[in-house]
Amino acid sequence: MNSTVQKNELVLAFGERRKSDVQHITDALGQRGRVLLKAYGSSMQPWVRPGDIAIVRQVTTENVRRGDVILFRRHNQLFVHRIVDERVMLGVRQVSAKGDAHPESDGWLETDELLGRVVFIFRGSKRLPLETSSQIVLGRVIARLSEWNRFWYPAARFALRSSRPMRHRFSRWLSLT
Repeated sequence: MNSTVQKNELVLAFGERRKSDVQHITDALGQRGRVLLKAYGSSMQPWVRPGDIAIVRQVTTENVRRGDVILFRRHNQLFVHRIVDERVMLGVRQVSAKGDAHPESDGWLETDELLGRVVFIFRGSKRLPLETSSQIVLGRVIARLSEWNRFWYPAARFALRSSRPMRHRFSRWLSLT
C-alpha cells in the first residue's frame, strides 16, 4: 500500500470530509429537512461512537436547548457536539457547543453555523431516541458535567478501558444463563 492510500485511509478514519461532501450534506439538509450521517470522530465518546449513524433534523437556534446534540458547520467542516451553554445578546439567542470528550468549548455559534439537531442514533441494531424526556434530562446533566470533564474524563476513560475484559466476561456469562 503506498503512502497516499494510507494517508487517505487515515483521514477517513478520523471523520474528515471533503469540502464538496460538507456542501452536499448542508444542501440535502436544507432541501429534505433531515439527513443521516455516519460518525467517525471520537469527540463525543462515549455518547456518540465512531460508526454510529445519526439522524439529524434541521432546526433553528430558537428550537435547541442545553444538552441537545447538534450538527454545525464551521470552516467547511461538520461537527456533532452538545450544546453546553446558551445566552441572549442584543435580542439574539446564541448557543455554545462542545464535544463531550473535548476539554474546551467550540465557542459561541453564529446563527448560520447551526444546521440541525440529532434526534436518533443507530448503533448496530439499537435505536437510541434523543427526544424522550429521560434522554433530554440526561443530555442536560451531561452538558453540566461536560464543563468539568478535563478533571473527571481521563479517570472515567481509564476505568472504562480497564474494566472492558471483566464486562465482556460478565456479558458472556449472562448470555449463557
